[in-house]
Amino acid sequence: MTPEQVRVLSLVEQQIQMNRPDDAQGLLDQVAGELDQEPRVWWSKATIAQMRGDPATAEQALVRTAQLDPEAPFASMALGDLLYGQERVDEALSAWRDAHARDPGFKPATLHLAEYLLSTGDAAGAIEVLSTSLRRGDDPALLTMRAQALSTAGRNAEAIADYRSAVAASRRAPQTLRNLATALVADGQIAEGEAKARQALDAAPRDPNLWQVLGRALEARNALAEAQGAYEKAIEIDPVHPGAHRDLAHLTWARTGDIDQVVGRLDQAMAGAVGVSPLIVVKAKLLETAGDLAAARKLLSEAAARPDAPNYLLCAASQILVDSDRLQAATLAATAVSRAPGDTFGLAVLAEAQLSAGDIDGALITAGRICSLAPHNQHGLALLATAQRLKGDPAYKALYDYDALVSTTVLETPDGWSDLAAWLADLKTALAELHGHAAHPVGQSLRGGTQTTVRLDHSDNPAIQAFFKAVDAPIRAYIAALGQGDDPLRSRANGEAWRLSGSWSVRLTPGGGRHVDHLHDAGWISSAFYVDLPPSVLADGDQGSLRFGQPGTSTRPALEAEHRVKPQPGLLALFPSYMWHGTEPFDGDQLRLTIAFDVIPG
Repeated sequence: MTPEQVRVLSLVEQQIQMNRPDDAQGLLDQVAGELDQEPRVWWSKATIAQMRGDPATAEQALVRTAQLDPEAPFASMALGDLLYGQERVDEALSAWRDAHARDPGFKPATLHLAEYLLSTGDAAGAIEVLSTSLRRGDDPALLTMRAQALSTAGRNAEAIADYRSAVAASRRAPQTLRNLATALVADGQIAEGEAKARQALDAAPRDPNLWQVLGRALEARNALAEAQGAYEKAIEIDPVHPGAHRDLAHLTWARTGDIDQVVGRLDQAMAGAVGVSPLIVVKAKLLETAGDLAAARKLLSEAAARPDAPNYLLCAASQILVDSDRLQAATLAATAVSRAPGDTFGLAVLAEAQLSAGDIDGALITAGRICSLAPHNQHGLALLATAQRLKGDPAYKALYDYDALVSTTVLETPDGWSDLAAWLADLKTALAELHGHAAHPVGQSLRGGTQTTVRLDHSDNPAIQAFFKAVDAPIRAYIAALGQGDDPLRSRANGEAWRLSGSWSVRLTPGGGRHVDHLHDAGWISSAFYVDLPPSVLADGDQGSLRFGQPGTSTRPALEAEHRVKPQPGLLALFPSYMWHGTEPFDGDQLRLTIAFDVIPG
């Protein structure tokens, strides 16, 4: 280029920065014919076209820019963004991959591509992309996203290692310490998670997010009053902080069961929020949990009618309206999916609405889409199986083969106890100390009872430790009995290796205590172990029994349970995490105490 051409192009770029597309185009016309092979000219053409709202011209210019500058990633990345905005998702993905391939060290393209892959459930693809870029050296942002992808894939130890590396690469930046603390708490490493949160607070004491993480660590070790204080501190710093308000509301409800106290606090926070507050959904879930379904429906349906209602609000409204206004539920879910066609949660909400409306073929297509995007998505598998059952598809029987896939065994007495009853008595005492709440948790399947907040497999109580040693052999035997196969359960087996993704205890009260039908999103194999049972459950009949096959979402026609397990003290039941399961209510005046855990491949 001549000096004059360089000067004119610089002026073009200045006009673009000043948001003057017409002036920029006028200057560009002076040199464009002479510089047809210059990438800067085509890049400017693309930018001006986008500013003018001319996506077709912008697309052509970006394609030409990428052709003329085969090593630079900028045009391919911008082309991907443009195509994605037009819902041309496959073409957008191809463009983003091209940008990453041109320069794996170009961090924006790597993060953009990985974020998209994660959003569609392709954690393995995101890990591969991020690992390619990280070969050039540690970067806190890339390490953090790879840790998120590893966590999504159930590879928690590797995720925590990446969070640690991000802390080191950032020179112990508070945000990376917060991420590490959050991951440690989620993994049950409560003491270290709390310590990392406090270290971060030393550097950033006015960060409300850090106080929220500390609150979660304290709650996880049953320091409930201290946890409440941490959440209160976060809200003092940021009076409309949605996460802290949510966690405080859930904790207050669990400790007191006083819905008026919780809702009053949320109403005050929402009054100070700008726009649509995510606390609308928090309030609705609390009202539903407390049994005021009518109020929850009214709140969400009115909020979802707002033109600025975000997708999560549309999905929440669809879920709560699915039994009372099927058409509106389906409309809301379809709107959410149209905005984000690759969001598996939105697709699951739509499939639920379709099942409720009797649109079985639609549900088959939607659930199949979930399983295509995320083959190990347990919710998607459950919805697909439900649609297959309604359709009379024999493929359902393979997924819900109760004889082959639901196993029960009475555990052997652990070393150190004279008999099973003695060990179960000690286990009951140990678990009772961990049930510190007064009400059932929000957003869980539990009704009429309490659930522990501490991961049991990290307990140092001998009776609890003995439990996790005792279940190893039955779990390995269950995996071995599955055999080989390409179905969603067997295809994930890695020999007999397994590890826990969560463990907890549930204490149900007589009368209304039960689990509504549900599945376990974070599992592969799930469980129920019976520690202490009331006479009404031990007697003949189905009281307090574990049932399978009744969907946790409404269907047309309605579907009933197909299989039941009769509880007995010391009995361990193992089954696929995607199987719908719940419990029958029971009467009397004694509690029903159990342990549950989820297993993922080792």
